[in-house]
Amino acid sequence: MCERGQLCYYIGMEKNYIATLREKFGHAPLLSVGCGCLIINEKGQILLEKRKDNGLYCLPGGAIELGESVEEGLRREIKEETGIILPDVHFLMAFSGEKEKLIYPNGDIVYYVDFIYYAKVDNKTSPTIGDGESTLVAFFDKEKLPPKESFLRGNYEPIEKYFSGNLEPEVL
Repeated sequence: MCERGQLCYYIGMEKNYIATLREKFGHAPLLSVGCGCLIINEKGQILLEKRKDNGLYCLPGGAIELGESVEEGLRREIKEETGIILPDVHFLMAFSGEKEKLIYPNGDIVYYVDFIYYAKVDNKTSPTIGDGESTLVAFFDKEKLPPKESFLRGNYEPIEKYFSGNLEPEVL
């Protein structure tokens, strides 16, 4: 984030890191660090968002900005997208490689290194659509999750891992 110091000034950035790179490199493939959070309430429901750009379901999250730690970016993204201020978070898994390639509807290509966390919230937690990137943000019962094929790549696996009871961190 630019207010953190001279780094943004040095590379000519005034705001969003990825947007600045896109201005310079167009739709060319970029490498980006992303984060997401499997948020579970006391009823065992999972928070999902439905993306506006492609209509797929995903865990709330997004790209880490320049100078942010993964956890700082995670907390910022969750607050921006859902209005939720995360309690304690726990690392669950990381994904990288060709399977993390995402081609956006506008033609932008990004290879993500994604860090997925999980957090538990109380039943009073009420998400809201915060940043205009989603058409829906809601808690779902395990038995009423959207079909697996309606999820963005890499977003169903953390749900399966969590419900398997295997909370050991994993890097794929």
